[in-house]
This record gives sequence, structure tokens and C-alpha cells, in this order.
Amino acid sequence: MAEVELRHKSAKICPMCGKKDSMSLNRPHSLHKTKRVVKPNFQKKWGYEFCQNCFRVLKKRGIKLEDLKLQKDS
Repeated sequence: MAEVELRHKSAKICPMCGKKDSMSLNRPHSLHKTKRVVKPNFQKKWGYEFCQNCFRVLKKRGIKLEDLKLQKDS
């Protein structure tokens, strides 16, 4: 899909993968298209805010958050 300017952008972006809001279409049985915003699943743990997929990868690979050089969200 082409980049479409979203009306309500959230300021949240995953610092690890760069995931942010995206645009999708609602398609009922009548096939009428309406735009909607799909937001990533952000989780806050240990003072950091990542998307759930990044937390899963960190846990799976055994990477500690202290090893990452990221700025803490306040």
C-alpha cells in the first residue's frame, strides 16, 4: 500500500524496529471501503516501551535490555 497521511498520528514509534501506525481498509460485505488506523501493540516493561513482537524476540534470543543502548521513556 502506498503511504497515506494519517489524520491522527500517534507519537509512539518502536525504538527497535521502527513500527508505527499504519493505514488499512474496513471492508464489510457490501465491499464499501473506509479507511482505518491500525496501531501496533505497545507494551511498557522495565521503563521501556516496545511493540510486543520486539519483546518476544528479546526474550527468545536472551538479550538483556541493559545491553541495548536506547533512551528510556519517561
